[in-house]
This record gives sequence, structure tokens and C-alpha cells, in this order.
Amino acid sequence: MDWLLAQLTSLPPSAVYDTLAGVLLLCGLGLPIPEDVSLISAGYLAHRGVVSVHTVFLVCFAAVLGGDCIAFTLGRLFGSRLLDSRLAQRFFRPRKQIRVRAYFRKFGSKVIFIARFLPGLRFSIFLSAGTLRVRPSVFITYDSLAALVSVPALVYLAFFFGEHIDHVVSWARRSEYGILVVVLLIAIWFALKMLRKRRREAVVPR
Repeated sequence: MDWLLAQLTSLPPSAVYDTLAGVLLLCGLGLPIPEDVSLISAGYLAHRGVVSVHTVFLVCFAAVLGGDCIAFTLGRLFGSRLLDSRLAQRFFRPRKQIRVRAYFRKFGSKVIFIARFLPGLRFSIFLSAGTLRVRPSVFITYDSLAALVSVPALVYLAFFFGEHIDHVVSWARRSEYGILVVVLLIAIWFALKMLRKRRREAVVPR
């Protein structure tokens, strides 16, 4: 992270936005670049006044979605031909492909939401979503909802607590699963609330 920050701080603001967008697009293509470090760096630079926090959030959000959509589109356009290639099998082994397909059978398209919080499987799941012909509107909806949790959480956390950036990095590396659990608990709470409301409406005499 120190190296990335050193490179970014030497650039003018417009180039910082472009560089962050490029890095996050590469993250979406499965390259071994930690997405959370890039997002935290964006927030930290905003904390230091190098860039606008709201602008850098929008840039990061668009780049994250763009990278995810590229992975999805590759799977949708090239399908099994891509998965059967030597390059794909080197990084996306058949055993991993079977595991990802099992996730789709168990959770359906909701696994796209979950994938945003699983760095080791994110690219594989998004690529598989394309090969399995998930509707683009469904993919974008689930991915956008997940990104609206993860991206602002890291960017704004680093912005507000930039003076404790080491603690922010440490927390982020431990918390991706924690964020997912919190989101799922909130979703369950809303589902139960709606279910109780429907039951009450069902017993009200007309």
C-alpha cells in the first residue's frame, strides 16, 4: 500500500482518478491486485486533500462495476471455449469451476452478491455467471447492491479515519466476511419483518 500511495501522491488529481480506475478494472479481471488496498488508498488520499472524496468514490464505484462487467461479458461471449483454454484452466481449475457451479445451484443468482466479499472467488463467479447465461440486468443489480456496501465502506472509512490508516487496513483485511454477515442479517431481519406484516394483514377481517 505504501508503494501505491507514493505513486499516486506524485500525480495530479486527474491522473490519480485515472490510475485508480485502471487498477480497479484490472482487479475485476482477476489480476492479483488487492481491491481493498486500492479503495482504502483512494479514501486516504481524499483524507489528505489530494482528491475529492465524493468524486473518488464515484470513480472507484464505476471502475469496480466496470471490471466486474468485463469478467461477466467475457464469460457470456466466449463461454465454455474460454473455460477450456489452457490459460483459464491454469487460474480457474476444473475443481474450482465445479465448486463455483455448485454455489450457483445452491444460491442461484444471489451468489453474485456474495461474491463481492469473496476475493479469491470473485472473478471466477462473475465469469461463471456469464457462461451460465445469467441475465445482464440480474447480474448488474446484484453486483451494484454489493458494491454499494463494499466500496463506500472502505473509501469513506479511510477518509474519516485516515490518521489511523494502519488500523483501517488491518480491519479491512479481517472484515470482508464480517460485512457480508452483517448484510445477510439485515436482509433476514427485513424478510422476517415483511413476513410478519403479511401474516398480520392475512388475519385482519375484511
